[in-house]
Amino acid sequence: MVLDMVETLDLDSLAGKKNTNGHNILDTFNDDSALSSKVDSSTRPEKRIQAQILNEMMSIDPERALTSMKAWARFVQLTAETRLVSMKNLTLAEYIPMRVIDAGELIWFGTLTFGMALTIPDHEYELCMELARPGYAVLGLTNDLYSWDKEYKDAKKMGQDSVFNAIWVIMREQNCSEEEAKKICGVEIRKYIVEYCRIVDETKQREDLSRDLRAYIEAVMFSITGNLAWSIYCPRYHEV
Repeated sequence: MVLDMVETLDLDSLAGKKNTNGHNILDTFNDDSALSSKVDSSTRPEKRIQAQILNEMMSIDPERALTSMKAWARFVQLTAETRLVSMKNLTLAEYIPMRVIDAGELIWFGTLTFGMALTIPDHEYELCMELARPGYAVLGLTNDLYSWDKEYKDAKKMGQDSVFNAIWVIMREQNCSEEEAKKICGVEIRKYIVEYCRIVDETKQREDLSRDLRAYIEAVMFSITGNLAWSIYCPRYHEV
């Protein structure tokens, strides 16, 4: 799942810190590098992987492959920015838009449009992202709820003073216990599910919107179910 992949990324790299070779993941996904599949003997491993993915996608559907890779590159850049924000006094209302980005809103846009052969018209792009956003809030908060125990343990092990997770934000904002925070998170998830189901139903009836936009909005709803199953059964979350 996208969310699990995001969480296993090197956070130092996302924050712009260089590795021992003087590179980070942002170098691979800058505007020029992300759309190039050229490699040579000096090409670093992460770029080789990205180039191979791009090549294989281009051989299947060149136009949508480029759209996907642009979305993936922007996702990495925006995620890096969210990881630089201080969590100290962050409210849940401020956290959720950040979590939508971090949950993979853009990388999932690229994956769905490529995998389902969808083309979102340029004039519908912003509306598409706006309509889908509550669905991505469900994805992020659901993952937070089920990954909390593992993430909290890892944060303590690494000596971190905060956890990029809704449970941590809620506990501090509302001065409540861990169990109370989980219940509050569950309420938020259900609220966004109700909102998104309404959006999906209304979007299906809108003949002024393209077929592909309507298909995309519905696909995000199915992604919610898949993400829930993954979050419940992901082996990594049970290694506590």
